Amino acid sequence: MKIFLKNDRTRFGFWRTLGRAVLLLILILLVPVSYILPRLLIRDGAADYYCANVFPKISMIPGLISGAFLFSLTELFVVVGVLTLIVLIVIFVIHSIKLAVTVDVRHMLHFIYKVLKAVAVTGIAGALIFEFMHGINYNRTSVRKTLHLYGETRPFEDYEQTLIWAYTGMTEARRQLGEDYNGVAHLRTDYETCVYDANIALNTLDHFYELGLSGNYIHAKPVWLSRLWGYTEITGVYDPFLGESNINTDYLDILHFPITLCHEIAHAKGYASETDANTLAVLSCINSGRADFRYAGYYYIFIRLWGTVNDYAANEGQAMIDYASEADMAMVMRDMNAYDEYMESFNTGPIADLIAHFSEDVNNAFLESNGQEGGTDTYVVPQNAYVEYFCRYIRDA
Repeated sequence: MKIFLKNDRTRFGFWRTLGRAVLLLILILLVPVSYILPRLLIRDGAADYYCANVFPKISMIPGLISGAFLFSLTELFVVVGVLTLIVLIVIFVIHSIKLAVTVDVRHMLHFIYKVLKAVAVTGIAGALIFEFMHGINYNRTSVRKTLHLYGETRPFEDYEQTLIWAYTGMTEARRQLGEDYNGVAHLRTDYETCVYDANIALNTLDHFYELGLSGNYIHAKPVWLSRLWGYTEITGVYDPFLGESNINTDYLDILHFPITLCHEIAHAKGYASETDANTLAVLSCINSGRADFRYAGYYYIFIRLWGTVNDYAANEGQAMIDYASEADMAMVMRDMNAYDEYMESFNTGPIADLIAHFSEDVNNAFLESNGQEGGTDTYVVPQNAYVEYFCRYIRDA
């Protein structure tokens, strides 16, 4: 009788172990499936519908939770999460060693099974949240395609006129700004007002061009560890798990901060592509009612076009305006020099360089893994997009 009971227990233990192994294998396979499948199924028109109608409702819940806190939840979870992960790894190693020393193979395998099961379930949940909060948004129609900014090669005159337009807008906005004792321009309001106005600028752009942006208010958060962020050369991060935009506020540079702020808010409003987010940021800034936002937007276009138009003029044998000697350009140069001095403060040796390169490589790998060919190069909007925008919506409107 005892022999039969023992055999039954052995058979039951075998099938239970096999069942657990199969379940674990299924869970592990579901991690990449959860990451890939939603983006494969929701594409083209379906993606546009999802981003414009479904995403705003889904992202509202984490947005409301995040907006209830004045500080960055992302930063808090990252710091606490890293410390917690270190503790859990230590506990896992110690417990595994204890089981190995006692030669308790059955308990050790059961312990490893529970850990892998928890990791797999977490991976599935994380993949699904990422896809529905950000990944699917990569599939939507691009801003450039919606606004028909894919033009044919335009003549030198169009590039030159666009550069003059950007220069005029930049210098006119700059003259309206206050300066500190070094003659460097500063923002016109405090940070929270900038966030509010950035939301309005993006919503206004969406109203005119029907881009399908979420109408949710995005409370972009300042980061306490902004000074340390500077060594990574990260100016902003969108957290898809919390629907939270995070901004490096160590130096609210007049030339770049408004673009960064609108860029990260654009991610939270439903555009995942870095090219799209930058296009939206620049266009919302130049159409803003704030002079400091317009200054940053026109500066971005001017700097992107300056070298291109110079080369174009040389090839065409055309005369080029010497903007560097223009009186108004001296104001802009002071702001540029102040930003360069700030960035130089992070060049403190090989360790700082290693951190910056590592950050760049991680970001590049992340973008490439999400189908963004060129990685971090996708942050750069092609110059002809701004030329096409000027010709289509400003000059010929």
